[in-house]
Amino acid sequence: MTWDVLVDMTALDTSSRFFGTGRYIAELGSALHELTDAERGGLSLTALTALEGNAPVGGLDWKGSPELVYRHEEELRWLNDRRTKLVGTLRRLRPRLFHATYSLGTPRGSFVPRVVNCHDILRLVLHEDYLKGRWVYRHLLHGAEMARFLGARRVLALSKYTAEDMMRLLRVPASRIDIVYPGVDHRRFRAPTAEELPAQDAVLARYGLKREGYLFHLGAADPRKNVDTLIHGFARAKLDGLELALVGKLRPADQTLVDRAIAESGARGVRALGFVPDEDLPAVLAGGLMHPFTSSYEGFGLPPLDAMACGCPVIATGATSIAEVVGDAAILVPPRDPDALAAAMRRVATEPALREDLRRAGFARAARFTWRETALACIDSYRTALR
Repeated sequence: MTWDVLVDMTALDTSSRFFGTGRYIAELGSALHELTDAERGGLSLTALTALEGNAPVGGLDWKGSPELVYRHEEELRWLNDRRTKLVGTLRRLRPRLFHATYSLGTPRGSFVPRVVNCHDILRLVLHEDYLKGRWVYRHLLHGAEMARFLGARRVLALSKYTAEDMMRLLRVPASRIDIVYPGVDHRRFRAPTAEELPAQDAVLARYGLKREGYLFHLGAADPRKNVDTLIHGFARAKLDGLELALVGKLRPADQTLVDRAIAESGARGVRALGFVPDEDLPAVLAGGLMHPFTSSYEGFGLPPLDAMACGCPVIATGATSIAEVVGDAAILVPPRDPDALAAAMRRVATEPALREDLRRAGFARAARFTWRETALACIDSYRTALR
């Protein structure tokens, strides 16, 4: 059988399934799966679930193999397999279009037209943080990114800011870019009902958390996330009785940064929760008193949107694409400004009316982003690419 569109979901067999990119791919696949044939415009879609083998395709609602095929330390092997083994698979399956949801490891020589996601071009924009002293690699990466995106029929940018980055740094024409925002799974990320509160409180208790007794950071602690600024701001806010919960597995370099910030600021009540599984995340987000999002660069930025959907007030920097995400539903502070952040934290902690205003605005803002709309926008891009 020849399909119109082959949607790449192989990243779910890597450690990416636990992070933002993997979540994007899984949610998009499920949303495409739920569309009717009429909503798909008559296009036949299937998921690529393996880079090679006799049965490399499956349902769009696939969530990955029970065990990871490529562990975290094997990412380079996976990328090399994408560049090599995937070429033969595409030639054999011969779809009319290949949707590369994960842009790295582009298979060249398959002669299959492709649509490519651009989540961000972080390392090119923030090369001083991520490629310092590696100017040769930086120039090689720049050339590879240009070839990757200029060789695609359509590029799906997760935000207007990311589209502008691609036009400015990679010379991708605006006429070839479609802005396709991610969504929120509103069935999971929502405010709990009165009946659901005891179950959610039980989840919080497993992590030693008390409802509205903490604020949280969600995700990595690499340079752009400015977790050190968050810790300094938390210390200066002097929020007695509140904890700062760091949700997500910290790498050794991240832990060093966190430890240094705690020592420098004298912050008390900072606690690393480690990895929190998907099924527990809605409870953790809904139970927080506030979510300070201190990142200074994002291709989109899902955490503040998920927090808003759960009824948690958000403080954000508004930098790069973040303003597109939060709109006027968050308190905006300058990036890397711990004093401004501390002042915003104190306001949210001490002004119940402000918290309620932010909750209402957050619900309305988050409601504008759905995975169904993301899937429909992808269908429009597929149809344009196939024309």
